[in-house]
Amino acid sequence: MPKFRYQAKQGPGEAQTGVLEAESQRMALSRLRDMGYTPISIEEDQGEEEHDALRHALIRIKLKDRNVFFRQLANLFESGMPLTRALSTLIQQTQNPKMIRVIEQLREDVQRGTTFAEAIEQHPKVFPAMYCSLVNAGESGGMLDEVLWRIVDFGEQEEELRGKALSATLYPAFLLVMGTIAIFILISFVFPKFTQVFEDFDATLPWPTLVVMGLCEFMERWWWAVALGVIGAVMLMVQYWRTEQGRMLFDTKVLRIPLVGSLVTKYQMAQFARVLGTLLDNGVPVLSGLRVTVATLTNKAIADEVYRAHDRVAEGDSISGALEHAAHFPPMVVSMFAVGEESGRLGAVTKRMADAYDNEVDRAVKALTALLEPAMIVVMGIIIGFLVIAMLLPMLTMSAHVG
Repeated sequence: MPKFRYQAKQGPGEAQTGVLEAESQRMALSRLRDMGYTPISIEEDQGEEEHDALRHALIRIKLKDRNVFFRQLANLFESGMPLTRALSTLIQQTQNPKMIRVIEQLREDVQRGTTFAEAIEQHPKVFPAMYCSLVNAGESGGMLDEVLWRIVDFGEQEEELRGKALSATLYPAFLLVMGTIAIFILISFVFPKFTQVFEDFDATLPWPTLVVMGLCEFMERWWWAVALGVIGAVMLMVQYWRTEQGRMLFDTKVLRIPLVGSLVTKYQMAQFARVLGTLLDNGVPVLSGLRVTVATLTNKAIADEVYRAHDRVAEGDSISGALEHAAHFPPMVVSMFAVGEESGRLGAVTKRMADAYDNEVDRAVKALTALLEPAMIVVMGIIIGFLVIAMLLPMLTMSAHVG
């Protein structure tokens, strides 16, 4: 369907620009008038269509973009600005082109009479199911402004928590990649030059040198096959990980790794408690809250346990009773849910538990980073040191004989 770029006014405000789809220019004008706009200019958008499509595909909407959108929307809505006008204002303030197109679609849907919750449900890759449930509860209860601020708080806490978890693996992963590249270059291109020299001498070489020379000879001839094999193995692993069976196997194994498994569990507990607590605090039913929470968990093994807990609660069990059967839920989490159910303050208790696990994640990240960084340096140092010494030993031996 053709796209038309328009400039139009709505009341005494400034002129607004945008793009809409219509069968013809006349239909586009009709749609603008139905939306309450006075058209100033409208023309078919052809010149940059393919370029915009490519740029749109390459640009991602990040968690930070979504958080900024909800914070600005909450500020505008709280000041008394109508929702459609607030969305129009955000179109002018937003810098991410992909996010601009999403907001334009939201504004058009709301102007046609769609609720804001139904509008954001049309963009599941941008707005998780939890946000849709919260907005729906806020619109139904007449407290959308309060719900928007709770979404802002949740989004910023999620961004902070994700940053802490990422920092635990970023620097060690960098060391691993750079160390592996350095070793690959040494064995494949640098050390083979030394082996040519050693072969010209009729002398007995130390066993470390013989091992490294054999490895260098193999890598000099087959380095391309090794590189292709590693790339192929990684691609196969990623493809298998994307399957249900592979994801479950990988996520289950991760939870068994010392230190790393504990960090992942604490991160998932914080995510689970915060999402469920926020939903319950805003009037979302328990079963709906558990169902939405499952989609927010990144570890398949833990998400599967929450899904089974949802089924047990649907059969009449309590949340604490259902979670007792979950292997990866710590006893403290089950006890806190039991306390919340007994006191009737389940939402507040789960959010307090999320704060506690946020602190646990912070401490675990610092401990893991403090351990991994020197460990990676030591391991890489030993490997590279062995390779260098193996190449220097024959030289030292020959210089001693000459002396």
